[in-house]
Amino acid sequence: MKRLALIAFVILLAGCGSNNRGTYDLFLIPEHYEGIIRVTYNVPNAPLLSKEGKYDVIPVGDKGRYDTSTPMFDAGTVINRYYYVNREGKRMDIDPSCINVRGTGGTDIDGVRTHFTEIEVTSTACSDRFKFKGSAP
Repeated sequence: MKRLALIAFVILLAGCGSNNRGTYDLFLIPEHYEGIIRVTYNVPNAPLLSKEGKYDVIPVGDKGRYDTSTPMFDAGTVINRYYYVNREGKRMDIDPSCINVRGTGGTDIDGVRTHFTEIEVTSTACSDRFKFKGSAP
């Protein structure tokens, strides 16, 4: 009986470990941008997200927004990549202590359900506190 329980436990662990659900988003943020970034999904007539490997590419605009007709953001562990991009298109990694993952939400307007995800980015206040609380007091 103990052996059967052990086998069941190992199978359960293997099943949990193979669930690669995650957000796999690649944010391309204009160089020197600081503030909140909002990506809104399921926006009629907006472009679909392109792919780079397993990552959805999000080219953030100068005002910190990007709208896409891709139906829904992914859920799960945040496995995102964040880059500042200069005018020549060169990418520069953003330190994780400069990113605050704010959360997600949605609205239903005239029968169209949109979803959004928000992050906050800084280049001047990077810290563990910012990473976990953002610019909130």
